[in-house]
Amino acid sequence: MPIKPPEPDYENHTEKLKIENAGLKRQMADLQLAAERFDVFCSSMKEIYFECGLNGDLTYFSPTLCELTGYPADELMGKNNREYTIPKTAKQMFDIFNRVYMTGKPAKISDYEIFGKDGRLRYLELSAYLIRDALDRPVGFRGIGRDVTDRFVMIKELRDSEERFRMLNEVSFSGIMIHDNGMVMDCNAELCRMTGYAVDELIHRNGVELLCAPESRKLLIQKIAVGDEQPYNIIALKKGGTRFPVEIQARNIPYRGKKVRVAEFRDVTERKKAEDALRKSRVRYRQLYKESLKAEELYQSLLNSSADAIILLDADQKAQYINPAFTRIFGWTLRDLTCGNVLHVPRPLALSFSETMKKIMLEGVSIQGFETQRHIRNGNILDVSISASRYLDHGGNPAGVVLILRDISEQKRYQWHMEQAQKMESIGTLAGGVAHDFNNLLMGIQGRLSLLMLNMPQSDARHAHLKEMEDYVIRAADLTRQLLGIARSGKIEVKTTEINALIQKHNRMFGRTCKEMVIHEDLDPSLCAADVDQRQIEQVLLNIFVNASHAMPSGGDLYIRTSNERLDSTRTAPYDATPGQYIRISITDAGIGMDDAVRKRIFEPFFTTKDRERGTGLGLASAYGIIRNHGGFIAVYSEKGKGSTFTIYIPASTSTPEDEKPNDDEIVEGEGTVLLVDDEEMIRTVAEEMIRALGYEVITAEGGAEALTVFRERRDEIDIIILDLIMPKMGGSETFDRLREVDAGAKVLLSSGYGINGEASAIMKRGCNDFIQKPFSIHELSKKIKAVLTSDRSGSSTECR
Repeated sequence: MPIKPPEPDYENHTEKLKIENAGLKRQMADLQLAAERFDVFCSSMKEIYFECGLNGDLTYFSPTLCELTGYPADELMGKNNREYTIPKTAKQMFDIFNRVYMTGKPAKISDYEIFGKDGRLRYLELSAYLIRDALDRPVGFRGIGRDVTDRFVMIKELRDSEERFRMLNEVSFSGIMIHDNGMVMDCNAELCRMTGYAVDELIHRNGVELLCAPESRKLLIQKIAVGDEQPYNIIALKKGGTRFPVEIQARNIPYRGKKVRVAEFRDVTERKKAEDALRKSRVRYRQLYKESLKAEELYQSLLNSSADAIILLDADQKAQYINPAFTRIFGWTLRDLTCGNVLHVPRPLALSFSETMKKIMLEGVSIQGFETQRHIRNGNILDVSISASRYLDHGGNPAGVVLILRDISEQKRYQWHMEQAQKMESIGTLAGGVAHDFNNLLMGIQGRLSLLMLNMPQSDARHAHLKEMEDYVIRAADLTRQLLGIARSGKIEVKTTEINALIQKHNRMFGRTCKEMVIHEDLDPSLCAADVDQRQIEQVLLNIFVNASHAMPSGGDLYIRTSNERLDSTRTAPYDATPGQYIRISITDAGIGMDDAVRKRIFEPFFTTKDRERGTGLGLASAYGIIRNHGGFIAVYSEKGKGSTFTIYIPASTSTPEDEKPNDDEIVEGEGTVLLVDDEEMIRTVAEEMIRALGYEVITAEGGAEALTVFRERRDEIDIIILDLIMPKMGGSETFDRLREVDAGAKVLLSSGYGINGEASAIMKRGCNDFIQKPFSIHELSKKIKAVLTSDRSGSSTECR
């Protein structure tokens, strides 16, 4: 009976096929994902990627290759590199790819030239690799690279430029030398021929000693030192010691990373001979005339390259020539000047200028650095420095005048700012001294008033009179505060302040008192904070606002804007300020404006254009001093009849603004012993009574030496020292240091009629507990004493930046 073959296990076989099919699908999905990622990578990268068969036909490439060649993908697919390269490059590529095929090692290809569809030449930098199949058999090539056309062109242009420079250098008819303070760095063949030295005999040698005759060395060294660019003559030396005349023209240039000087040497031996022969032969004269035409061409090139304006006038003072710099600086062309209706010279200066030109023509005198003014094309006035001399015709007769005009407007502006700062410094010193003495007098008056009013009920008829007298003292103290502002002294309480809020508060207050003026605000919400004395900045705003109201007597619009601004040294140098981050406050009125003469003097103390009843001339001077004292500056722009803009710059702060504390007029009494040190008997007397009225015991000393003696003997019973800053012999600064030597924990309240700047600020930084400015009321004194006594440290409780 035949054996029946077993039944095939179709179910198991089918299951295995399903599993294998699922695995294949996953592999296909992974391959698809990998392919998509590869395509995305190739599409997004800036580099070029391509694949080609062993025959060089493209089989895959990134879109960057299409962008580079200009071919769409369907045209580029299957192309061979021979189709977009020259035969020489195609042969080079074949050799490189053949080497990759034979060795299996990658190869780098530099400066690979291809032509785009539009025929433009591009240069590529490539790396080529061999592609193998699963059986490790070579099946093609892949490459990755980048477009280096710009770099190739730049390098080629640089090489061409260097070659042109080398050729120009070598074919020059003049000797050319590059040197660093006389030390030869390079030279051309003509200089070697001219002097008889080989190149290696000149390089790294002192050219002044080697090539210059002893009697000419001083002149040569002087010309090098000042950087003179005008031609001059010296006696030169050849290798064997032969002397010969040369004309040198040189200028400073950057070379190999440093500032050096390039000099052109012209052997003028023949010209000198021609000059000598001129007096003997008319034939030689004609030859010299031809040479002078060549020199004229040289001078013409020098005139054209000058940074200063140059104008040639004939004997009738008519313009015959101007160089390009003249038109660039003043705006006038030669045609403008010759038409006769151009007002280049201001009318008030025209007569004196004409007389000066006549004197130069007739007498041959020269002028150097004469400062005057000239009109420019737009009608403005420019400050210039003029140098002028007579020039002769070929017959040796006066032919006209050559003028060199240098724009010195920036120099004059900088000089004005420096003079203004020096003037304000001098006046400020005087004003500060006056303010100090006046504050001491006010201290005596304020103290007596405080004592009289201390226990007097407000219902008393005399109280109102005393209160009014106290108001007068406060107004007088405000006046001294303005004087201290001029002195750039008196920042009493510096706080990190939100300037926008300060401005808005001031605008509301001023708007209520001057309703005919409409204030427009444009305040930067991101404005930085600033470390300022708020009261003084309010004083600055008030002074400028009042000035604006006087400029607009019938009312008008006032615009105030704020912004952050970073200033570099070019902006801050004219104002002697430090570069950095600033806040900018601009205040613009629509008033009568100012002319230049008034604008230049507005910050001078006591200068005013108003009636005596309306102004003292201290407001803007005080504002200037206060802002300078804060490390900032004020710039002013104004035109007559077009209003004025005051722009204030104050250094920005990175600190957080402090919360405002409410004022408290209550008198704070206390217990303890106070050592009062002041050289003014009036101050000691009234201050002693005020302190005793507050409940304290008082010991007085009329100077630093006596204070030290008292403190050494009775320091255990002394709780606080009130120390005057300005005293004869031993001043407050030295006294403070000596007191702290006796007791490092001694609590000191510094007092002065000056502000907290300068010497007072230095003492505060050395650990003084607090500061109070004269004149002070009994309310202020009571709070300061209490604050120092309750402080648990011997350091400053007043912020001083």
